[in-house]
Amino acid sequence: MPVIELPERADVVIIGGGIEGCSIAYHLAKRGVTNVVVLERKQLTCGTTWHAAGLVSQLWPTPTLTALAKYSHELYASLEQETGQATGYRKIGSISLARTGERLEELKRTSSIAAVFGVESEFIDNARLEALYPGINTEGVIGAMYIENDGQTNPIDTTMALAKGARNRGVTIIEECKVTEIVGEDGVAVGVKTALGEIKADKIVLAAGLWSRDLAAPLGVDLPLYACEHFYVVTDEMPDLTNRPVLRDFDKGIYFKEDVGKMLVGWFEMDAIGCPMSKIANDFCFDQFEVDMDHIEPYLMGGMETFPEFGEAGIRTFFNGPESFTNDNLHLMGPTPEIDNFYVACGLNSKGIGAGGGLGKIMADWMIDGYPSGDIWECDVRRSHPVQRTQSYVEARIPEALGHAYDMHWPFYQYHTARDLMLSPLHQTLKDQGACFGEVGGYERANWFARGDAEAKYIYSYRKQNWFQFYAEEHLAVRESLGLFDMSSFAKFEVSGPDAESALQYISAANMKVDTGKVVYTQWLDDRGGINADLSIVKIEDDRFWVVTSIGSFNRDWWHLKKHLRGDVTLTDISQQYACLSLQGPNARNTLAKIVDTDMSAHGFAFGLGRFVSLAGIKVWMQRLSYAGELGWEIFIPADQAVAVFGTIQQAGVEFEIRNAGLHALNSLRLEKGFRHWGHDIGAEDNMIEAGLGFVAKTEVGDFIGREAFIQQKESGLPDRRLVQFLLDDPEPLLYHNEPIIMDGEAVGYLTSGMYAHSLGSAIGMGYINRPDLTAEKISDAHIEIEIARERFSTRASFQAFYDPKGERMKM
Repeated sequence: MPVIELPERADVVIIGGGIEGCSIAYHLAKRGVTNVVVLERKQLTCGTTWHAAGLVSQLWPTPTLTALAKYSHELYASLEQETGQATGYRKIGSISLARTGERLEELKRTSSIAAVFGVESEFIDNARLEALYPGINTEGVIGAMYIENDGQTNPIDTTMALAKGARNRGVTIIEECKVTEIVGEDGVAVGVKTALGEIKADKIVLAAGLWSRDLAAPLGVDLPLYACEHFYVVTDEMPDLTNRPVLRDFDKGIYFKEDVGKMLVGWFEMDAIGCPMSKIANDFCFDQFEVDMDHIEPYLMGGMETFPEFGEAGIRTFFNGPESFTNDNLHLMGPTPEIDNFYVACGLNSKGIGAGGGLGKIMADWMIDGYPSGDIWECDVRRSHPVQRTQSYVEARIPEALGHAYDMHWPFYQYHTARDLMLSPLHQTLKDQGACFGEVGGYERANWFARGDAEAKYIYSYRKQNWFQFYAEEHLAVRESLGLFDMSSFAKFEVSGPDAESALQYISAANMKVDTGKVVYTQWLDDRGGINADLSIVKIEDDRFWVVTSIGSFNRDWWHLKKHLRGDVTLTDISQQYACLSLQGPNARNTLAKIVDTDMSAHGFAFGLGRFVSLAGIKVWMQRLSYAGELGWEIFIPADQAVAVFGTIQQAGVEFEIRNAGLHALNSLRLEKGFRHWGHDIGAEDNMIEAGLGFVAKTEVGDFIGREAFIQQKESGLPDRRLVQFLLDDPEPLLYHNEPIIMDGEAVGYLTSGMYAHSLGSAIGMGYINRPDLTAEKISDAHIEIEIARERFSTRASFQAFYDPKGERMKM
């Protein structure tokens, strides 16, 4: 074997020679970054790429995944002509079966949002199904979706084509070169150590699949990644399979794919088998495991029921190999916050081939431009709370997540494993009072409260779920009298020190030079003016501030602070030190006036101010703020005193029929008021002008990150897209998110949030209309509809909130 000489340095080192690593290298080179080295521990594709099924579906449950898959489809169709390397790519179409009305609705909802991205699909009857897929057993099938332009490809050949395209542009690919360590110095990734020597690099990309978690851990980067065993079988040759569409029988968890005259049948089982790295040999290369026949038998039998000819064919291959999955079935992409110049691209959840082309492009753009070329927050590596990245968590949660891949993607779905890891000090109290909990960021939050003999348990549906009436009553209690929310899940960071104010002013778009006690609503921008955070900051003392944000943004916002704070400041996570209660409704003042030692009048305790008070003898911080759009206060309580304060407030509110309220009610309340939710309605790909938040920024107070971009956006006039509120005319349909917005017959966007507006009598949503120079008059003159499961419903549209648009109720 010839001696391999490693280059001393590279602009980019990519660890991993599967489809992701080769796609990133290809796209970097295509943009002119050619001093790139790809290091593969054994041979290209030998980890998991080689045994992938090679499905290139364009239809995925979310807009982000759909966009990635659509680009991959377009790329793979042209690679062979560009590189001369055969890929095996063919447009053969796909069929997805529905055996229940709920599954059919889910397919129709997915079809609707995919159409926004130019992915065409149609629904076919069983006669057409039998013509497209001869031999299928249609018993129990009530509908099917057909995508004519879906494809399949050969994973090894497609990877080799990407590698050839990269090499042709100057990329170096080195096989049999195992990376043993990623070298970090002073918080910056600077190179890698390998069995053949060391390479310095300006940027490092970890695309090592199964091995990524272990390689990243020594740097303090804990990736929520875990391997599971993944199975399929390949039959002997069968007649008349050529150009047969990919078939997915979601309700059985099975897929069928023609494979060079043979049939490949695979599945995503509900009781997946986790695979610790200790089971994977050090020299793992094109390897596989023994097959547990008892484990796979139900799926084999299900396959025979769906396609009886499969049961008559001989089985040539029983395959079992490891694949890496994440805790939420979404990819891990982007720069890690813990160490600079270090990127990850892994956790593809058996979607690596379908997403590989699009993922490679976005990652290359991100490294070159500093920002991704699309909205990928749901796949951003920064999304997971530290508790979701522990070994015990990933081992418990991820096998369940694998099974969820083909399961129903219910609205408000809650996983069962790895629960009760972070609890509110009020958790048991709320549980005793009927709370049904949901997990966000590893934290258990009360989503709704069961009443009477009802069980505090979700029964899922795309229609009104079993808790709909309970949460409607909670919502209306807040509007009409009084509701009490446990908001202890808030992430709470204390910024203190002589330079605290100036440091926060540099990060925040709003004016932070305020009096003690002032609560400031602000955004944190990036250099493009993109919204990186949406939160509140309160000045507790002259040199002491509390930053309060959502639990889902904990990790991202914590690291944003750490990276951008300047001067003599101290940053402390105080999230677990304080519980938080939010008392909202017209009778909030009357209730609190009984139990606090401060002036609660409108003049004595104005909106947007806070102070320490004694509540039944306990020192708490109270601030007048509302995410529900009503008169209300947030109360921050020492954690060990939370139960006592909760009981005191409940007792004081008895005469006003105080009601426990959950996060579902808060979501519908805030939507009626048009309040944005970061990660849904606003994110890094949106700016403040588009989002209708331009009033927040105060450019006259001094410099802040994104100031120049914001000024330019503001001076450019009306943007090409604007965030709009929608209220359906029909009171029956339900909105969740991702429903297309139709304006004068044309799809112009999709909803970013949706819920039922109990105060207004129909479903409400929010989303961006992608039309230049959009005005209130143009919206009024247009015919606007929302598409739900391929059916369109007329809607009112407004830039202003439909409920109390002037915000008078909060300030009364």
